[in-house]
Amino acid sequence: MTPEKPQFKILIIGLGGLGSPAASLLAMLPFAHFGLMDPDIVEPSNLHRQILYDDSDIGKPKAETAARKLQAKHPNLKIEVIPEAFPNRDWEDLIARYDLVIDGLDRLEKKYALNDACVKAGKPFVHAGVVRFGGQILAVRPGVTACLRCVLPEIPPPDVLPTCQMAGILGPVAQWAGYWQAKEAQRLLSGSNELFLWTFDSLKRETRAVKPSRHAHCPACGQG
Repeated sequence: MTPEKPQFKILIIGLGGLGSPAASLLAMLPFAHFGLMDPDIVEPSNLHRQILYDDSDIGKPKAETAARKLQAKHPNLKIEVIPEAFPNRDWEDLIARYDLVIDGLDRLEKKYALNDACVKAGKPFVHAGVVRFGGQILAVRPGVTACLRCVLPEIPPPDVLPTCQMAGILGPVAQWAGYWQAKEAQRLLSGSNELFLWTFDSLKRETRAVKPSRHAHCPACGQG
């Protein structure tokens, strides 16, 4: 008898420019179970970077629309729709139900909150951040590899790292980062601890990978 493949449960928080491409690729795994979390609706300004949606989806809830479109292409995909914002009152129970988390959030304070939540829960996750022509991707296995706060202990001020709302974002840049998140998620699910911080600048055509070290005094995963 052929052994059953593991049913990996993946929570994608934010279904915009990062979460859309990440979900599209991860849905191709034949043994995936998704949680799709996003409180927003599809807006016209989203469409250049959020590949799950088109003009007919404008005004519809992102989480429900993403679930419907993914299910149409992958009928065996199990999906839990969570039309709420992170963090919500049940975030600890929510994260506990999943094997891995994808950070598709667009606000720095929420990205740091998700980093801290996943570290506390011991859940692997893949962070990504994009702005203008570049960004970064960091896969994290809590307690084993460096987390976001090991790399940047505090949220950078807007004059150092502006948000997408302030500085804009090129659509393909967000899509590339989302696809890379899916790749790193598969590395985590395979058990790999060879994880890196990837940074890229599409304008300069530069990509760089470093393996950050855990910080003993990290406010999230350090020993104090």
